[in-house]
Amino acid sequence: MSSISNVDEGTKSPSDGDDIDPHEDPEFTPFVGKVFATSDDAFDFYNAYALLKGFSIRRRNNYKSSKLGDVSANLFSCSKEGISKKEKDARKAREEGAHERTPQKDRASSRTGCKARLRIAFLDEAWKVTVFDDVHNHPLVISPSKVRSLHSHRSMSPKVVDTIKGMYAQNIETAKIHEYLKVRNGAKRSLKFKRKDVSNVIASENRRLVGIDVESSLVYFQKKKEEDAEFFYDVEIDESGCLKNMFWVDGRARRAFQEFRDVVTFDTTFQTNKFSMPVAPFIGVNHHRMSIIFGIAMLRSEETTSFIWLFEKWVKAMYGKKPQVIITDQDAAMRIAIKVVFPNAVHRCCQWHMMRKAREHLGILYNSKKGFEDDLKRVINRSMTVSDFEEGWRHMLKKHKLGNNRHLKNMYEKRSEWVPAYFRGTFFADMSTTQRSESANSSLKIWTNNHKSMYQLVLNVEKIVDNIWEKESDEDIASMNVVPKLTSFHRIEKDASQVYTRKVMKLFKEILKESQLGEVDEIEKDALYQVTIKEHPDIKNWILESYMVKINKLEDIVSCSCKGYEFEGLLCSHAIKVMHHVNMFHLPNRYIMKRWCKDANACAKRSKFERSMDIGSTQEQESLRFATLKPRVMKLLNKVSKSSEAFKKFQGLLSMVEQEMQDVVNEEETLTHEVGTLTSTLSQGIIDPPISQCKGKRKKPQRFKPPSEPKKPRKCGICGSKKGGHNARTCPLKKGNDDDIELDDSQEDAEAESDGEYEDSSN
Repeated sequence: MSSISNVDEGTKSPSDGDDIDPHEDPEFTPFVGKVFATSDDAFDFYNAYALLKGFSIRRRNNYKSSKLGDVSANLFSCSKEGISKKEKDARKAREEGAHERTPQKDRASSRTGCKARLRIAFLDEAWKVTVFDDVHNHPLVISPSKVRSLHSHRSMSPKVVDTIKGMYAQNIETAKIHEYLKVRNGAKRSLKFKRKDVSNVIASENRRLVGIDVESSLVYFQKKKEEDAEFFYDVEIDESGCLKNMFWVDGRARRAFQEFRDVVTFDTTFQTNKFSMPVAPFIGVNHHRMSIIFGIAMLRSEETTSFIWLFEKWVKAMYGKKPQVIITDQDAAMRIAIKVVFPNAVHRCCQWHMMRKAREHLGILYNSKKGFEDDLKRVINRSMTVSDFEEGWRHMLKKHKLGNNRHLKNMYEKRSEWVPAYFRGTFFADMSTTQRSESANSSLKIWTNNHKSMYQLVLNVEKIVDNIWEKESDEDIASMNVVPKLTSFHRIEKDASQVYTRKVMKLFKEILKESQLGEVDEIEKDALYQVTIKEHPDIKNWILESYMVKINKLEDIVSCSCKGYEFEGLLCSHAIKVMHHVNMFHLPNRYIMKRWCKDANACAKRSKFERSMDIGSTQEQESLRFATLKPRVMKLLNKVSKSSEAFKKFQGLLSMVEQEMQDVVNEEETLTHEVGTLTSTLSQGIIDPPISQCKGKRKKPQRFKPPSEPKKPRKCGICGSKKGGHNARTCPLKKGNDDDIELDDSQEDAEAESDGEYEDSSN
């Protein structure tokens, strides 16, 4: 590692003048008798001279006065002075006739025994040069850009070190930091350090957290709790005292969950920290159709017990409230934990994961059977009812003769866990996949990687969360102040623009646009209508679709067989088309879902101190009570201070109240209080976790291989044959094997060209 001295880069020195020749200007050339105020000044001067001439120096010896005990002389030598310790040991061994038993690694040495030096001594209250030898036994570096790379000329100011640490905290790569510093300083030649020195600063910063990673994170959590009374965190420790699981969530997310707890997606991501611990965020959707984080967890393993612990802590953090719908992947341990902790929640497996696996197993059929892929997607996505799906599935299998396909059987057996038809009547905020979780995981990987510490991960998650809240705040302001442009004269569009947020209104406009498609047939006057869509301008190969819409004008009730409102929270285009057909132009209040309105989250903010004071931990109760009483007390004090009579009367009442409240507090202190979230003392003694081995850990992306793809033959590492049916261990050419094989010239040439294509089987 290169040692970097903290030198102020703005200090003037002989090196500042590129056109100065040290042999011609004695002002910048050392000589016997030259005086310096301090020994450091002498070293800096000699180092600047070395920079101009093309060599590097180092501090050789310090001499102390036997009378005073202070340093009385210093010797600065050329960095190539003397010989290396290894060479000394080798010489000593040769002199003694000994031989090294263990061969040593052959390392190059820069020492040449150069005698160039400068000696200073403290004489007459000043430091004077007593010896100056300027003869070198090695070539000097002429290039100014190269001489700056020599050891004593590489320096980095504290300001630059702080800049590097700050840029690294923003997840900027070492190479980019170095390039930025080069641009800021004007040119590469102006830098007094190399890219390796930047890496050393970052490595030093990372080593600072070794062994105290968990403790640093928990101390940070405790500081956050002091700033935010509703901040919640908890950890689980194993038998050896190592961190097993950790969960945290801020107060803003806890309040928002009370409003948007209807749908949550949950998934784990990997390669985000040096412990290889999976990171598991709880993701919801707010009134702007934007993702929102309801908490973050780090898990040692993806076992059922870990998920149960996490879900229980999450419910505790959310004041006992549970999600109504949760979307995950097909993880078995996760499924069991959800049944235990969320028995009444609707659990849906991610449709995207199911279709991805279908492509892996059915990819050959997609290409070989014409129309099969379109038929499969159509029966999955366009079936409105369970019976429609099951009938369409049977027809598809019969049409393409795939009744015995194993993977299709497996998909059908699990149909109730992922097929949309089984969830049409449940609100999903128009989500059917864990895409929002995947998006959050992708954002997380922008800020962190598998080299980051746990503490750095926590800080980077905080940045992501703050960015989410900032975007929500911007959208709140825009929705309140910006009037959306109406695209029609329908009253229903005007009604929607007054209540819906910008993003929701944009989607509602698309629904209004689609309501112009199709035809309406009256089945029962003012009661039942059929909407038939024969073609769609944006979808190729459209197949005729019909929807049944029930309506009651007197009670403002409308429902469609597509279950669009129940699934998405917005009236579907079929319902709106029938409403226009029967001259029902307003937007009924019963179909304005509050979670999509402009003031949806405002309720959560107003109710921050209106919730029961009996929920949460002891610290949370105290904080909520204090925050509830403070504005009322301050308002009362402001009134009392304006009247002397009120002031005197209030003092008497205050004394009585103080004594009465003290008696109440003393009585409660004798009772056992509920243990709240962790305090800073709990962090002491928790050991950093070991490197976890999890199922999602991957060294590199794997190429997709269809099941029908034949395996390529492995090549023998000795003879190079791919057709001999043997490997390096059983090769006939290997000593001890009696059999032999013969390779013709064409086979040898062909296999020589393919060398390196496959891994050596002997490995």
